Amino acid sequence: MPIILPDNTLREIPSIIFSELRKAASRKKHPYKNVVLTTVKEQTPHSRWVVFRKLTLEQNILIYTDARSEKIKNLRKNQNCGLLFYNNRQGLQIYFNAISTIHQKNELTKKYWQGIVGKSSENYTTVNPPGLPIDSIDKGHKTDKDLNDKYFSIIELRPVNMKILQLSRGGHISFNFVKINNDWEGSYVVP
Repeated sequence: MPIILPDNTLREIPSIIFSELRKAASRKKHPYKNVVLTTVKEQTPHSRWVVFRKLTLEQNILIYTDARSEKIKNLRKNQNCGLLFYNNRQGLQIYFNAISTIHQKNELTKKYWQGIVGKSSENYTTVNPPGLPIDSIDKGHKTDKDLNDKYFSIIELRPVNMKILQLSRGGHISFNFVKINNDWEGSYVVP
C-alpha cells in the first residue's frame, strides 16, 4: 500500500521518508533495515547489501563495518556513494546520493561498540580481513581472542540528494530532492 499519495505536498514528502527511516532503524524486520550501498573503485560501481543501523538527528545514516573492508578502501579514495532502499509492501523506492565520513577509534565508535554483544562482535574481529581468499570456511571465522573494537568502523552517510519513486496501481509518482541549507528542495519528475 503506497504511503506517498498524489495529494502529498513536496514539503511533506521528506518528513514521510525520514519517519519511515526512523522506524527502520529501530525495527529488525523492517524492509529498509537492509540497504544497498554503492561505492566507486576506479570508476567502476560496486554494490553490496549492508545493515542500516541508525538515523541521526541531522538525517545522516550510520552503517557498521570492518575497517579493512573493500567498501572502506573505496570510500577513503572517493567519499561519494549511493544508498538504495526499497519496501515492496509499500512499493516505495528511496535513493540517496551521499557523502561518507569514516569513523574508527573515536567517541562515536566507542559509544556504539558497547552495544555490540555476543556473536555480533565477531563480525568485526576476524583475524583475516574481509575479502581475503582462504582455503577453508573455518579460516573465515577465526576471530581475535580479545574481541576488541580495533577494526570496528562506522560509515556516516550524509545525504545530499534523494530520488523517490512511489509505485501505485493508480499511477506511479516520482520526486527529486536536493538538500540546501538543511532543507530539502524538491520537484516532481516523470516516473
